[in-house]
Amino acid sequence: MDDVKINTSKTLTLTLPSDPTSNIVSTSLYHEFGSLVSGPTNATRTSAGVYTITYGQQASGIYVLNSAGRHRVDFTYTISGTSYTQSQYINVYTPYCDINLFFEEYPELENDFYDKFDSYEKKVRNIINTFCGQSFEFYPNKYFILNGNNKSTLPLPLPIVNLISVTMNVGDDDETLLHDSTNSSVNNIEKSREPFNFQSGNWIQFRNSFLDSVQSIIVSNRFNSSDDYKVQGDFGWQFVPNNIEQAASLLLADMMTGDSEYRRHGMKSVDMDIIKYETKDSFYESTGNIDADILLMDYTIFIMDYVV
Repeated sequence: MDDVKINTSKTLTLTLPSDPTSNIVSTSLYHEFGSLVSGPTNATRTSAGVYTITYGQQASGIYVLNSAGRHRVDFTYTISGTSYTQSQYINVYTPYCDINLFFEEYPELENDFYDKFDSYEKKVRNIINTFCGQSFEFYPNKYFILNGNNKSTLPLPLPIVNLISVTMNVGDDDETLLHDSTNSSVNNIEKSREPFNFQSGNWIQFRNSFLDSVQSIIVSNRFNSSDDYKVQGDFGWQFVPNNIEQAASLLLADMMTGDSEYRRHGMKSVDMDIIKYETKDSFYESTGNIDADILLMDYTIFIMDYVV
């Protein structure tokens, strides 16, 4: 799976033994949360059996790949009356450390590590995500379908920045629109407002009980466990917090210089006379750099440990 930086362009290629019927290959781009991002769009034939699709910047200035997460591209075509689909996958990510800013701070590392920076940054990003118990990515205009919990609040898998709509039992006979941010008359649910991350919230909640005048049904002010709810909005982090960027820079420098080699393996003492290594019981509770740990502390949801 190729890694692609968010808000950049990516070209994917499908190679077939020969051209399909009418030289047509249709492509559709899906996000891992389930939404269709782009398409269906016909791929460009570049030579016999070779078709490409480029996801780049749109006329609006917004990139097609403006959301983090894994994406699937389906190439669909017909040969001798039979339809086929081949899929390719890409992972769109937000870097936690800018390559140019990093080498301005550590110019002595540029010659040896410039070409390897992305692979080191990916490793550091995964360490931070695991240590903090969350990622610092942005997912605009996406949705989750969640089961109710018989409470007036519904926890979300990611912080929500903007709540667009909430629909109960999508696709069923009793499908009901509970909230629409574009319609002031359907404004029955709100997101919680946290003091940080521009008032992003970790759950949604009913405002009050209300009467659906169109379908003439009463909807109680709770998310019933027998129902499911499609919650659409902008999720995640709109920006990478400064502490995360600083921690990423420290961990990158550690990896590139080897300064953390013992600490990363949980070593607290080394006796070279008898070649004795002693590890800490809590080595899973650290990134290997105490300064990075402190920077990440405010963003840590849980701390890893291991069971013996």
